[in-house]
Amino acid sequence: MKQYAMVLGYATDTLAAAALQVLPPEPAYLNWHGETLPAAFVFAPVPEQPFSERLLDLLASLQQQLDGTLNNQTVYLILPEYTEPDSSTLNTLLQQLMRRFPGLLQSDSCRVFSHGSAGVLMALNAAQQHISIQGNGPVWLVAADSMAQTSVLDAYAKGERRGVPSEGAIALCLAGCQSGVTLQFSATDAQPATTAKSAMAALFLQLAAKLKTPLKQLYFPDSGDLQVTEQWLEQYQHLHGVVDSETWLMFPSYATGELGACGGLYRLWHVVQAYEQGRITGQAAQCELSAQLFRAVAVFAFAEAGLDDKDV
Repeated sequence: MKQYAMVLGYATDTLAAAALQVLPPEPAYLNWHGETLPAAFVFAPVPEQPFSERLLDLLASLQQQLDGTLNNQTVYLILPEYTEPDSSTLNTLLQQLMRRFPGLLQSDSCRVFSHGSAGVLMALNAAQQHISIQGNGPVWLVAADSMAQTSVLDAYAKGERRGVPSEGAIALCLAGCQSGVTLQFSATDAQPATTAKSAMAALFLQLAAKLKTPLKQLYFPDSGDLQVTEQWLEQYQHLHGVVDSETWLMFPSYATGELGACGGLYRLWHVVQAYEQGRITGQAAQCELSAQLFRAVAVFAFAEAGLDDKDV
């Protein structure tokens, strides 16, 4: 990981965002239609604001920190789920993005992953392949998402969702080298939310079959929403043998609030940081559950200098 930048609801600059796990944020609240909600946004929610405009505003705040660094680079853009084939909404967003940031997606190697937080692990797998073929990179993973949507906030206000709605944009620069974090295994599945439990069971069984020793850390995209918790918790039994009393379950979103697709990239950053700071010495796994369709898992380890593996 060569460089990173973050703009989050709880921390609008990179240094503050990086400190969230050790300095939990002060509670923040939003008055929404007469209801007081725990919430943390970069910008105050505007009910009539188009969602694409809000994503672009978040990316603009991120770009200010990076000062043109992303221009003409290989960028893998991770967005909320746009599941309709040839989505006109997604195409409109991308057209607006290219008009507002003309240098952002100019490289022929740029790609878009509109798969929610699971798209982060899909993009990571693609980045590893790109780096192994093209050399040592760099590849930028960039994610943006927001819960500041009328329908989403209404669901929180009615108690249909729990946790702290938030938003953010993150950029993470990856490159190959002879030592560092390696992606050892990844798998994805696309199943409607109604069959998410069977999809998670299948992914957990694949994960268990690939590992020979228990995980040191296991990351989940859980920020207090019981519907999300149920998806992985009911299938947790399938990880028998690869989790034990020394496996730490990690929930970074309890410190950041719910970031959607952006939360997946924050968790990946957290994994890499933990390895680089020596807080993980064995294998770690990341599990991602997008809201509608996509599920993904990945396993990481640390390779010492002199090995053939390249970091991602």
